[in-house]
Amino acid sequence: MSSGRGRPAGPARAATAAVTVTTAGVLPAYLVGVLWVQVRADLDVGPSLLGVLVAAFFATSAVSALSAGTLVRTLGTVRVVRLSGLTAALTMLVVALAARDPAVLVVALVVAGWGNGIGQPASNDLIARSVSAGRQGLAYGLKQAAIPLSTLLAGVAVPLVAIPLGWRTAFGLGAVLALLVVLSVPGPRRLGSAGSSSPPSEAAGPFRRAPLYVLAAGLALGAGTGNALGSFAVSTAVAGGIAPATAGVLAAVASGVGALARVLVGWLADRVRTRWLLVVAAQMSVGGLSYALLGTGVEALIAVGAVVGYCTGWAWAGLSTYAVTRMHHGMAAQATSITQGGMGLGAAAGPLAFGGLLSVSSYAVAWTATAALAVVAGLVVVLGRHLLLRERPALVAAHRQRRAAARA
Repeated sequence: MSSGRGRPAGPARAATAAVTVTTAGVLPAYLVGVLWVQVRADLDVGPSLLGVLVAAFFATSAVSALSAGTLVRTLGTVRVVRLSGLTAALTMLVVALAARDPAVLVVALVVAGWGNGIGQPASNDLIARSVSAGRQGLAYGLKQAAIPLSTLLAGVAVPLVAIPLGWRTAFGLGAVLALLVVLSVPGPRRLGSAGSSSPPSEAAGPFRRAPLYVLAAGLALGAGTGNALGSFAVSTAVAGGIAPATAGVLAAVASGVGALARVLVGWLADRVRTRWLLVVAAQMSVGGLSYALLGTGVEALIAVGAVVGYCTGWAWAGLSTYAVTRMHHGMAAQATSITQGGMGLGAAAGPLAFGGLLSVSSYAVAWTATAALAVVAGLVVVLGRHLLLRERPALVAAHRQRRAAARA
């Protein structure tokens, strides 16, 4: 009887690894955000440094994501996934033990952003290789729901760890969690091949970068508006007359509902065959309407705008990844390295642009501009999809030719 060591890891374990690595990858940035009051008081730094740190993290993620496809081809999917989790663990450990001045924080967040950037496309490829076609939508939805999960973990760290034990202990525990994630990733020999035979939904064949760059531009705009929601929802609510404690609860509820929306949309993608990139564009446009509600200054409309925004304008990330991987059969890491790069760039630039506009105008103006950008984002996504499918006959023919050659 053969030992269990040689048996393939199930798709559930591969998907779990993708979700947990994604959570660990963004945890350093969100820990800095929620622990900033304690960090700032301890290191005696100015409030503007937080924006620099978050922007550095997401900007580095965007740049490094562009190289993830090459890195996956060179090192392999599993090694890159593990490298991403190990980078998160080491950077949080460095912050816990050695952050005595702002330079260490900046360097740590830049390195952590690099690890997060390479880990996102690699974990996408892990799902594409290991999870069957009929469950990949749910898997990508769960993966993207890991980002709100990391926010939740960071928030829980404040009352349970940071206040009684200090913010350095919270970073130390985060490093331990990330290391446990690395150890849980199945080895390359244990990965199943459930996803390798999944049929393409709309197109497949030779790699086309130009349409993906257009699509990435739309996703960048959408991510910028979505991350502005995550960054300024609480301050907008407080400015509208909602009590700070209530605004915090509203943000937590909206984020949790948004995470569930990402999972639900992924679940539906496995059961309904439709033009999912058009659904992504529609989500962005509806999100734009919700952002306009945030600029009204009316308490009830602000609450509705926050919840609807999280469920639409910032709930499409997993669905877009699912659509791109299905349209680039066997090239998930290469294709999503471009789209993830766009999302990372938008996530970095969005809050900075919103904050800059807010400093010279008002919440009403800033949210109106954000709403307009969300609609533009949807239109650019439609254009990117059109460009991807314009060569569909040639792409599908090339895919069939490769399959025939493989059988010969």
